[in-house]
Parts: sequence; structure tokens; C-alpha cells
Amino acid sequence: MFENIKILDFTRVFSGPFCTQMLAELGAEVIKIEEPKSGDETRGWYPLEKNWSGYFMALNRSKKSLTLNLKNEEAIEIVKKLVSTCDVVVENFAPGVVQRLGISYEDLIKINPNIIYLSLSAYGQTGPNKNIKGYDPIIQADAGVMSLTGEKEGPPVKTMFPIADISSSLYGAFAIAAALYKRSVRQEGEYIDIALYDSVVSLMGILTAIPFFKNEIPKRLGSEHPHRVPSRNFETSDGTYIHVICNHSQWLKLCNALNLEEKYKREPYTSDLGRLEHREEIDEIIQNVLSTKTGKEWMKIFNEIGVPCSLINSLDQVLNSEQTKARDLIVRWEQDNIGEVPGLNFPYKFLNSTSKIKSPVPKLGEHTSEMLEEFGYTQNEIDNLREKGII
Repeated sequence: MFENIKILDFTRVFSGPFCTQMLAELGAEVIKIEEPKSGDETRGWYPLEKNWSGYFMALNRSKKSLTLNLKNEEAIEIVKKLVSTCDVVVENFAPGVVQRLGISYEDLIKINPNIIYLSLSAYGQTGPNKNIKGYDPIIQADAGVMSLTGEKEGPPVKTMFPIADISSSLYGAFAIAAALYKRSVRQEGEYIDIALYDSVVSLMGILTAIPFFKNEIPKRLGSEHPHRVPSRNFETSDGTYIHVICNHSQWLKLCNALNLEEKYKREPYTSDLGRLEHREEIDEIIQNVLSTKTGKEWMKIFNEIGVPCSLINSLDQVLNSEQTKARDLIVRWEQDNIGEVPGLNFPYKFLNSTSKIKSPVPKLGEHTSEMLEEFGYTQNEIDNLREKGII
């Protein structure tokens, strides 16, 4: 899909690498720029297998690695040569860094006026917090995620997966795709500014409806849903937990399956708002009934009558489930010094196209000589650049 699109990738850690890996496995050529000797810091992150980081491998398949010391003028000249042949630049430095290095959007459009340039940062390029450093947990705290996550009477907690990094990556890939389409129609480039903070806040539309229209602040609900009852984890007789949720028609099916009193089949219990007003009563009576059978027994009952439910699965159960296998969510590739390694596939399924791993995770600087030779550098010149610490 993105064949013939070349991306210069200055990103590291999560938000940028996840974004560019999506585009790489949809066909784009991604050139990852890394610091000589050290590279992306996540190359050394847990878990390690024969000097390969599982964290780094999860985010950097299908890319090329080129090492450049961006504090050196000769390295910046190499960047400018690369930009002349690229379609997209992605960076996640702190605001102001690319200006100091001489690789900002304003610098690079002088070389390639049609370049598409994405800046990912904690708080964006504008606003009072633009110069404040922030990682995913900081954004979860500042953007309100932690205040809404956790048990009712417990402390605020963060999500286990990096929702700020993930959402900004997805927005970034979507924005790049939109800008590429615009360029194909109007023959002009684009600058895109995406903040992790903005990305998280923008996800909370249904929750912000509460303060917008009712002047109330949503509170932590544990596993409960702010708009639906029932929707929570219930403990079953064998100690496993099952999550049950239903709409109007499913509520009546649930009442019949649990042999609830007839009053629960009439107003106010048959409307969403009515059940919200009686949340504690409904949750208590359902919990009392669900504690009489095992989780698997309730799963069978609810699936047969069409009431949405799921056991609370652990990650190893998910990775080994038949559904995960049937959807090809686990992919494998040959990685240097390790052999075959597993990873997660991207979830989209195209009828007439494919998303695939093009190459294993690159060694640090693996493609440096190859890339420089394409621009006419001789082996002696490349060796000289390496000796001077430029590459």
C-alpha cells in the first residue's frame, strides 16, 4: 500500500517506533536514525534474549538502521541528502531540539518542499506545557486517565499498557496517510503536530459528556461501565471472574437466565437510565446468583442465550487461545542470533492487500554503509566517517 514511500525515522522508545512500524509493514521503507554505539535506548530494555531486547523487537521490525551523530555538521549534511529522496519525516524529540540541530520542518522544506513532517511530543509544539518533559505515565496522570482508573475506594492507577503512546502512534499513522493522500491530490507537503496529552484527552469524548452536560466529574468505577448496568466483573463459585454486560433486549434474557423476580422485567429496570439509578441493587442480586456456578458454566449459559460475557483471561491465556490463533495475531520471523521469534501482528485484515514483516529487527547501524553507498560515498569515506564518530 505504501510501496515507494520512504520515511526518515528519528524516533525512539515507543510512540514514534510503533507508528513507523505500522507504516513499514504496510509497505513503506523506514530508515531508523540512531545514535552511534548506543542507539535507541530500548535496545537494552528487559526482557533480553541473546542481547536482543524483546521490547525493542516488538516495535522495530521491517526497518533499516542508520547511525548518525546528529550533533555533527557532516551528519546533518547526510540527513539533508536523505531528506531529498524521502516522503515523510517522523521525530519525537522534545520541542526545540530539531531547530537546534537544523533538521526542523522549516529547514527541511527548503530541500524537499513536498515533505510530510510529523512531530510527536508529550505536550505538543504550543501551549504553556510545551517544554515540560513527559512519558506515558506522566501523561496518564496529567490528562485525567489515572483519576478515572482503579477501584471506587482505591487510589488512582495507570493502565498497564501505554495508552498515550499507543493512541498518539495511531493518530500519527492516520495523519501521515491523510497527508500522503492530500499530497497526491494537491502536490503539497504538510507539517503535523501530535501531542501525547492531546491524544489521550481526545479519547475521552463519552466521559467528557458528563461534565459538559451535567457539571459532574466522573469517578473511578473499577470494572463498572459509566453508562450501562450491569457491566462489571462478577466472582463465580470457583473463584474465577466473569464480566457481563447487556442492552435492553439482552437484559430480559439475563433476567430469565438468572431467574430474577418479575419486577426486574419492568420499568425502571428495563431502561438504561433506570438501571443506572439502581446500580448497587442490580449488581448485588446478580452477584448473589453468579456465585452459585463456575465461570465456565455461566459462559456456556450466557453464550447460548446471546448475553455478552467473558472470563477475565490472563495474557498467557490470550496468547494461547484458539481465537488469537485463528486471527493470525501472532507472527514469527527469523532474528539474528536467536532463530525464530514471536511477536504480535497488526489487526487489520485486507481482502486485496497485505500487512507483513519485510525484514527482521535491524542490528544497530546495519544499513549505514549500504545507505551511504547509495549517495555515492566510497568505502574509504565511510570508514573515515566511522573513525570520526559521525556514523
